[in-house]
Amino acid sequence: MSDPVRNDKRPSLPDDQSSVRERTPTGSEKPQSAAPPSTSASATRDRLETKLRRARAVLAGMPAADDRARLLHIAIMRRDEALLDGVLGSLGVE
Repeated sequence: MSDPVRNDKRPSLPDDQSSVRERTPTGSEKPQSAAPPSTSASATRDRLETKLRRARAVLAGMPAADDRARLLHIAIMRRDEALLDGVLGSLGVE
């Protein structure tokens, strides 16, 4: 077995030869100061409450041993909107 020979004959560049260019703004970029449209706290709360009511109604008709029922119960207890959306979506509830 022979040792592999390294052929590192690339010239090394000193750090003083490299530079970083400053970004120039273009028309296609979005301005960073624009904030996304925000919804009011009451609208967010109302949307979550609607989902919770729907989830409770669905949960009442499910068998307790169903894994999705347990997940739905956890989502209701945590008031986890993302988990509610996922479980209700998997059940076909809109």
